[in-house]
Amino acid sequence: MLRSKKLRAGSLQFVLFIGAVIAVLLLTFALLHQTHSLFDKKTSKTIDLIKSTDLALWQAMEQKLRLNDSVSIDLKRDDGIKTTIIKSHWGIFEKFVVVSQFQKNRFTKTALVGGGIDQDFSALYLKDNDRPMIIAGNAKITGNAYLPKQGIRPGSIRGQFYQFTRPVYGNIKQSTKTLPPIDSELRTYIQQMQSQVFGMSGSNTIRFSSKLQLANSFESPTQYVQGDVLRLSGCNLRGNIAVLATNKIIVSKDSNLQDILLIAPEIEIEDRFNGRLQAIASNGIEVGNRVNLEYPSALVVDRGSRPNHKERRQPNIEIESGTILKGIVAYFERTEENQFFPQILISEKTSIYGEVFCEKNLELKGDIFGNVTTNAFMAMENGSVYQNHLFGGTINTEFLPQQYGGLVLNKEKAVAKWLY
Repeated sequence: MLRSKKLRAGSLQFVLFIGAVIAVLLLTFALLHQTHSLFDKKTSKTIDLIKSTDLALWQAMEQKLRLNDSVSIDLKRDDGIKTTIIKSHWGIFEKFVVVSQFQKNRFTKTALVGGGIDQDFSALYLKDNDRPMIIAGNAKITGNAYLPKQGIRPGSIRGQFYQFTRPVYGNIKQSTKTLPPIDSELRTYIQQMQSQVFGMSGSNTIRFSSKLQLANSFESPTQYVQGDVLRLSGCNLRGNIAVLATNKIIVSKDSNLQDILLIAPEIEIEDRFNGRLQAIASNGIEVGNRVNLEYPSALVVDRGSRPNHKERRQPNIEIESGTILKGIVAYFERTEENQFFPQILISEKTSIYGEVFCEKNLELKGDIFGNVTTNAFMAMENGSVYQNHLFGGTINTEFLPQQYGGLVLNKEKAVAKWLY
């Protein structure tokens, strides 16, 4: 006969322990699988949010959107993602804030947008004022050019004859008696910003102090720094900040300024300053020697309908030797007054990568790697005034990157910079 055997209590406990371990492992694997599944879904939805944001931005840049108004963008995608966009201005550029949201998940992108390079992007657009253009010395134009009906002719100044065989190294087309139009909303914005210099107040205003340190995201409200005559020395300012002065702003080389706005009647940038900014003045901007303004920077003087004083002979925008600027130089003046001095002076050994737009007279002695659009050229030599003469300056579109985004005209747009 077989005897029945009793299991020890320790063996039973071991079996129960192993069973519990196996159950815990199975639950862990099930929970891990569920977590991975949820993580994959969330990752996939985050990618969809990013794609929706990018797609909405490119679609919005092709539309005429209302300023400072949240607009829903229909991407024609059945994924439950809601995308809105707000268009505004930041200096001479447009600013787009795109928000894509799915339930509690939200993704935001902010872009600084300018005019892109299209097939009609030329080296030169010279308004037709019923007089020919004269090119002299070592001046040179490389790229397509829009010129008056009277065309372009070689000439000489100070005994220096034109040195090259062709007046334009590119195709020549006929310009019109008007310059390409500047966006009316941009003009209004610049005038409003200049008027705010005299009346800004509120919780977002900051009292100026020496060696001011301030950083502000473009997803937050703009911070305003105000004063009468402001000398930015030892300051560290970055982001969504506007510096306003009722008289003058002076920028010292020991300041670190990135992506900010300067707005005043007069703005002076001293020698050897290095930074990235937009300067908007109602009267004049002076840029010293060997200044380096990184992309996308801008120098803008808007005189509106106010003519220059008869006694003024200093250019409204003067850029001295050795300076490098990547971005935009623009002078706006809506008067019919004939003036016999330059409103923009770009000195020798100065390089601008981008655009120069002048509604009056431009004296170009430096190098423009991009486009020049102007009412007229002017050369001031030995006390004489040479109208519609290009002497010593060069214009070349070949070295401007295709990704460049600059002055907003009636053309394609491009992202100049992703903001933070």
